[in-house]
Amino acid sequence: MSAAKKGAAPNVYAQRRQALVDLLKKQPGDGNSVAIFFSGDEESLVPFVPDPNFFYFTGVASSNAALLIQVTPQKSDEMLFLPAPDPAAERWTGKVLTSGSLTRPNAEPDAERLEAMKSAGFASVNSYHQLEDSLIRPLRAANTIYLDFSEDAFQGPVGLTQLFWEKVRARYPFLQLRHLGRLASGLRRVKGPEEIASMREAIAITAKANEAITRQLRPGLHEFELQALIEYVFKASGAQGLAFPSIVGSGPYSCILHYDKNRRLMKAGEVVVCDIGARKELYCADVTRTYPVSGRFSKRQRQVYEAVLGARQAALEACRKGAFVHQVHKAASEAIAKAGFAKYFFHGTSHYLGIEAHDKGSYDEPLLPGVVITVEPGIYIADENIGVRIEDDVLITEKGYEVLTEDIPREARDIERLMAAPRKKVSY
Repeated sequence: MSAAKKGAAPNVYAQRRQALVDLLKKQPGDGNSVAIFFSGDEESLVPFVPDPNFFYFTGVASSNAALLIQVTPQKSDEMLFLPAPDPAAERWTGKVLTSGSLTRPNAEPDAERLEAMKSAGFASVNSYHQLEDSLIRPLRAANTIYLDFSEDAFQGPVGLTQLFWEKVRARYPFLQLRHLGRLASGLRRVKGPEEIASMREAIAITAKANEAITRQLRPGLHEFELQALIEYVFKASGAQGLAFPSIVGSGPYSCILHYDKNRRLMKAGEVVVCDIGARKELYCADVTRTYPVSGRFSKRQRQVYEAVLGARQAALEACRKGAFVHQVHKAASEAIAKAGFAKYFFHGTSHYLGIEAHDKGSYDEPLLPGVVITVEPGIYIADENIGVRIEDDVLITEKGYEVLTEDIPREARDIERLMAAPRKKVSY
């Protein structure tokens, strides 16, 4: 994979790395530390997505890459490690961003390395297979090593970072280990202008998919047909991929929060929950709308729908600088309880959004301008096969909030009007 540079200029990533260095210098200890991020391994025939923290600080989407930062009280140094050139592999994968090499006899960067340095904005680039050798001197001088461990380490296979730490610990038992991901999460929580711009693009693509839903949804369509339409629009509109597996749940499955089988035939009189999001420059949209399969909500469905809309509005009014995510959830919960549906709302109202659909960040910190959260109240009455969720992406601003997904219709009357227009049968 090559470096992804459309979303931000190299100097933006350099500024993020400097912010991390400043944070590392404030940590307890003598200030002699080493921090390492890995981009991750690429699996055969599976589209590669770089580790979010690695990408956040480098803008590089290459597999088998690493970022090394060495910090002392006096200075800091950084080095980017990229895959070495492999012409044989490129016959299969195409041209990728590589470390290049050094020329002989002067040991100057060759053209390929110079291109990598310019593209990624690093003064020092080396080959990934030389990482361990390059670490010998920094680790001898360091007292602390910062590594980015997965927060879900118990739920999956042992990852590259864990294996790397075991090797380091065996050779440098005096090093103190600290969690780099927590520091990175704090920096990632507040989005910069370039990040918000990428999210707006992802949301605009997701809006096109929702428009396509209103033009094609009808009884007799399978959930997977609607999913195919959604994801076709994503690709045709320039999305890099999905922010998460598309959820298209109708009838009883409208009450299943993370339903992703999408195999059911949609029937007249039902609702379908469409929780979808495109990804652009690796940044995510996350939007949910609930549609009447027949084009009009029943009286009972509309009652539930309006209650969710009311909870959404109450939650939005709690979105402001200095507020906490739990206050946003409380506002939505109280509105749903007041409408008589308290027992049918059983998930959180908000999560952070960014490079990941459930982006990193502490929920014990107040909301700040630049933070993006979802607002997604829902009511799920399984006995009646009525599930309604409405989800918007919300940017916290100095004066309050901005609904980034405002242009995606959500009022019941607007949805019914759109679905009343003449529609063509979907064919694949």
